[in-house]
Amino acid sequence: MTIRGDSYASAAEVTALTRHLLDGQSAFNSTTRPTVTEVEKFIDRASGALNVSLSKAGLTTPVTNTTAKLLCDDWVVARSVELVELTQRGEGFSGEAASRTGAFKGLYTQADEFAEANALGFKRLGVGVAHPKHEGLAFTGMATQANRADPSDASLAQPAFRRGLFDQPGINST
Repeated sequence: MTIRGDSYASAAEVTALTRHLLDGQSAFNSTTRPTVTEVEKFIDRASGALNVSLSKAGLTTPVTNTTAKLLCDDWVVARSVELVELTQRGEGFSGEAASRTGAFKGLYTQADEFAEANALGFKRLGVGVAHPKHEGLAFTGMATQANRADPSDASLAQPAFRRGLFDQPGINST
């Protein structure tokens, strides 16, 4: 198996932080625990969670800007290392944030927090914006009710008040 084209990081980067689990092997392979295929799947899953969160923030994915991609690579490596560590024997499970199950529970939340925290920086670096925040918004305010195309259409909701409704003639309102 190979890592998907829209994924970040590599098995070698995960290996650099989990070498102590290789039992003398130089890299993850078909005999290690986890196997190289499983490590690549961890990378793909973390990358998928990150890409969904970046898309929710309106950014184009996968991120190709070299500076921003480094940050995405680091995030995916850290999450993948957590998952690799979870394949080893450990002490029970609990609901605590730093527990073994905390890594499972927190993956999507961490991805959302990462995307939200870095979206502005990514935009300023030139990462593509697929869906700007103003998407779907339209200016509908008119200076006067008479300028509206539907000033007396009773089938449409009409404003409760008109502009200038409370203006008093002869008083300068500037």
